[in-house]
Parts: sequence; structure tokens; C-alpha cells
Amino acid sequence: MDDYDRLIQLCDSLAGTECVLDIESRMEYVKHRYGSYPQRKWDSNLLLKKYFEEKIGKDIYAVVDKDNFRI
Repeated sequence: MDDYDRLIQLCDSLAGTECVLDIESRMEYVKHRYGSYPQRKWDSNLLLKKYFEEKIGKDIYAVVDKDNFRI
């Protein structure tokens, strides 16, 4: 798995149906919808977020324009 694959996973963990979501909110939504969300996956998503934030030197939500992006 390379950074491209990791970035796709991160984007999936931020994507709502019509907007960019806070990563914890997205995981809570999935947990509510399916009844559970594996802790290992939860932790992995947070590590991906941290990994890319360190790599780019910016908050991921600023990069994806979380507060303004709408479909």
C-alpha cells in the first residue's frame, strides 16, 4: 500500500453524502448506520489524518475546505 492508497482511505473517512465531515463525525455516522465501527479502523483513520497533516504541514480540514465544500 502506498500514499495514494492511504489518501483514498483518508478521503473516504472524510466524505459525507453532500459535504466534507469531521472524521470523528463520519465514523460515528457509520457506527450508527451499521451498529458498530471497529476500534482498529477508527484508530487507523486518525493515524492517516495525522500522517497526511504532518506530511503537508497543514490541517486536513483547511486543505479540503471542510467548512465551505458542498455538493
